[in-house]
Amino acid sequence: MGIYDRDYVNSSRGMGAPGSPGGSGRLFARSPDWSVTTWLIVINIVIFVLMLLIRPYVWDAGKLTLGLAYGRLEVWRLITFQFLHSPTSLMHIGFNMLGLWIFGPIVEQYLGGKKYLAYYLTCGLFGGLLFIVLNFLGLIIKAPIPGLLDINPDTPLVGASAGVFGVIVACAKISPNSEIVLLFPPIPLKMKTFAYGYVAIALISLLMGAQNAGGQAAHLGGAIAGFILIRKSHLLTDFFDVFGDSRDPKPGKNKKKPKKSAYRNYSNAEGPHPDEIDAILDKVHKKGFASLSEKDKKKLQQASKEP
Repeated sequence: MGIYDRDYVNSSRGMGAPGSPGGSGRLFARSPDWSVTTWLIVINIVIFVLMLLIRPYVWDAGKLTLGLAYGRLEVWRLITFQFLHSPTSLMHIGFNMLGLWIFGPIVEQYLGGKKYLAYYLTCGLFGGLLFIVLNFLGLIIKAPIPGLLDINPDTPLVGASAGVFGVIVACAKISPNSEIVLLFPPIPLKMKTFAYGYVAIALISLLMGAQNAGGQAAHLGGAIAGFILIRKSHLLTDFFDVFGDSRDPKPGKNKKKPKKSAYRNYSNAEGPHPDEIDAILDKVHKKGFASLSEKDKKKLQQASKEP
C-alpha cells in the first residue's frame, strides 16, 4: 500500500504542508475543525466588533505606544495590540484577516498548531518591539536618520500585520516556488517573490519616512523574526512554558526503557515498514512537518514512491 492510500493522507486532516510528500498540490488545504488560524481570525473579528461598541475601553486597554510600553512598563501590550484594528477602516482588518486565512494554514500545517501560535505571536511581538525601539531612538537622537521614527510617544500601534508578515515570510521558506495570483494587479508570482517583495516595500517605506512608517517598522520586525524562527523552529518549543516545563528530563531521570522495534525484522529492501510510516504521519499530524528529522523525511519520500 502506497503512502497516498492511507487515511492520514487522504483525509482533509492529512498532510498538506508544501515540501512534504503529497503536499505540493494542496497549498491551501485546510482542516474541517477549528484550527489555530480560524481561532485567530474569529478572535480578531470579535474584538473588532467589541471595539465598535465600546471603543474607549477596548482601545485603551490594548493599544501599544512608546509611552505605555516603555514609560509605564505595560509589556503585555506587545501581545494585545496584535488583536486591535482601526475602527474607521474595514480594509485594515479585512486585508490582515484575508492574508491570515490564505497563508496561515500553510505555516500551521508545517509547524503544528502550538508552535504556529507561538510563531505568530512572537513575530507580532518583535514587530511591536522594533516600533518601540525606532520610536525611542528617533526621539532621543533627534536627527534625520532614515528609519528612525520621530513621532509622538503616544502614537498608537495596532493590527495583526506584523504577525501576518511573519507568516508570509514563512511561506517563502516552506513553499518558495508555489504560484499565487495578486488581487491588484491580477498577475502570478512565486511565493518567495511575493513575500520578499512585500518586505522590500516595507523597508523602503520605513527609510523614506512614509505616512505609515510606524506600521512599516512593525511589518519589518515581524518579517525579520519570521525569517529566523521558521528556520529555527525549535526555539518556539518553550514559548508556553508558563504552563509547564517542555524541556527534556535530566539524564538518568524519568527515562523509559525503549520499546522493542515492531519492524526490526522488516526487510530494508522493501522500504519502511507500514507501522513506521504510520508513526511518522501521526507525528506530522500532531506536531507538524517541521518536527520530523531528516531520517523521517527520507522514509516518507521512500514510501511515497511505493506503488
